[in-house]
Amino acid sequence: MNHGYEASLVKRVVNQLVASIVNGEYQDNVLPPQVILSKQHGVSRTIMREALSVLISRRILDVRPKTGTRIKPANEWLVIDAEVVEWRLRAIPDPDCIARLMEFRTLVDPPAAALAAARANCHQRIAINAAFQRLVHASPTEALQSSAEEALQAAIVDASGDELLRQMGSVVRVGIRSMKASMRAQPPILPRTSEAELGDYGRVVRAIEVMDADGARMAMSQVLARSASIWMEEAV
Repeated sequence: MNHGYEASLVKRVVNQLVASIVNGEYQDNVLPPQVILSKQHGVSRTIMREALSVLISRRILDVRPKTGTRIKPANEWLVIDAEVVEWRLRAIPDPDCIARLMEFRTLVDPPAAALAAARANCHQRIAINAAFQRLVHASPTEALQSSAEEALQAAIVDASGDELLRQMGSVVRVGIRSMKASMRAQPPILPRTSEAELGDYGRVVRAIEVMDADGARMAMSQVLARSASIWMEEAV
């Protein structure tokens, strides 16, 4: 069996296990023995062991003598991981999880905006402006506006030139996308991007254009404050 095929099998089994975990399919939050899981998923014990190791490394599972493989509380799952953020929000899209995601976002977007103002090259500034215009003129549907907003966020983080912020930004965007997907299925429908939010983003973009790092940081902080307020209202 080649390595690529093994890796794809492990990934498939990981996704299946996560789906079962977030759906509450395991009695008393305890997984069956590996030999049973292997038969249920149609894979070798080696593949199952690797899949379980992935979930253990991400603090989703805990293995102890005599107690077997137990599912840890979702608030203990590793969060600096895009996939785990998505899984946790599928499991418990609650206000606490949303608040933590918003707090994490404050570590990414304001510093990224400040660095973009100081470091962005001509092409990156054009890309940021183009992304903002797409957001302004996006069709008034929540899905299309969300996509345009995500593209603008990504363009700003990319222009920061900071690889750590880029990786952290990827986690944030996956989390927000998952959060919106989980909440979209529940009334009320998520609000579309408001004129006030567009104004906040406009100030971020203008500050980046004129290389005003402090202004870009402050304007992005205002974007996040308004966004957090809206999300928490919807989550309650």
